[in-house]
Amino acid sequence: MKQLITPFMCHIFVCTKSRNGEKKSCGDEGTPTIKALIKTEIKNRGWKGCVRVSDSGCLGLCAEGPNLVIYPQKIWLASVSPNDLPEIIRIVEEIVEPET
Repeated sequence: MKQLITPFMCHIFVCTKSRNGEKKSCGDEGTPTIKALIKTEIKNRGWKGCVRVSDSGCLGLCAEGPNLVIYPQKIWLASVSPNDLPEIIRIVEEIVEPET
């Protein structure tokens, strides 16, 4: 095992777990779309080298979903929708460009 230091200022994990409608789950509530929107905005702002966006399996709070977490800042966002994209980007902007 090697221990490395992350090259990213923050890492956004978007739960994309789907239960195929059998029980509430983030993936069934639109998180693949939300993840795609976040990735596009990160790329458009030139943050691709310092912000990583990844799929996550179940984060354990399905009833509060869709969920995403931002690490290492310990930010948990629940009940996320595509309409929340500006606020998500504002949060990331404060991490990436704190002097702005």
